[in-house]
Amino acid sequence: MGNKSKLQKVPYAFALPAVLLYVMFFIYPSIQSFYYSLTDWNGINPEFNFVGMDNFMYLLEDLRFRTALGNTLWYAVGLTLGQSILGLLLALLLHGGFKGQSFFRSIFFSPQIMSLLAIGYIWAYIYDPTTGSLNTILTSLGLSELAMNWLGDMDLALWSIIAVSIWQGAGWCMLIFLANLQSVPKELYEAASIDGAGVMKQFLNVTFPLLGPAITITLVTGMINGLKAFDLIMSMTKGGPGYVTESISTVMYDTAFTRNLFGEAQAMGVVMFIIIFVITMIQLTFLRKREVDI
Repeated sequence: MGNKSKLQKVPYAFALPAVLLYVMFFIYPSIQSFYYSLTDWNGINPEFNFVGMDNFMYLLEDLRFRTALGNTLWYAVGLTLGQSILGLLLALLLHGGFKGQSFFRSIFFSPQIMSLLAIGYIWAYIYDPTTGSLNTILTSLGLSELAMNWLGDMDLALWSIIAVSIWQGAGWCMLIFLANLQSVPKELYEAASIDGAGVMKQFLNVTFPLLGPAITITLVTGMINGLKAFDLIMSMTKGGPGYVTESISTVMYDTAFTRNLFGEAQAMGVVMFIIIFVITMIQLTFLRKREVDI
């Protein structure tokens, strides 16, 4: 019995280092962030005052933060829907045994492994209104009326960044959908074909209902990534023009490292954590319920 008890403790011994690292680099900083959000700490001075909920009350009145919150929600929704729909379309096109499909899968997935900062700088150059290749191509095709100041126009800037984000993340969604498509039994398509179902009916009645797990993954992870948007915005517009492309993360960065208001920045981080947690729980509850119903 003694040896059996020792053997039962072995898995916990192997898990202990990972648990300690998790507590050290996630749990403890999270608790510390919440504590500092209740203070007026400037990030440098070891002495600071406890201000309670003042930082959170200020955020409710801060127009810049409210604007960034709205931008973040629009960014997250646009990114999530855009990359999921495009990823599904690419997966449907590349699902099969045609020659060269591995090459096209690699091409569409390649933006996912690139640095977001590098992607941001490259697309900022492409979007340049005078020397950028996008306007140059449009002009050469006789579509000069479509040439825009993509990152300088207050109505276009945020959507231009969202478009880049969709392009960057669609390849990952494509792989998730491809993995799910490969698990759908071919017998279901054969039965649907015998019943006279066309391609569209097969997709609506067979394929789409069985893509529940992939839809859950792409929608949840896309929303989380969208709500944490930082790299592309900083490298492409730094929140401009004005404040129309600022996200919670960019405002938090500026508040902490430019204005040295770490307590206020930590309050923004806490708010962002709560928003991500609530939205993720709602998504998982609804989407998992849909999977069970199917």
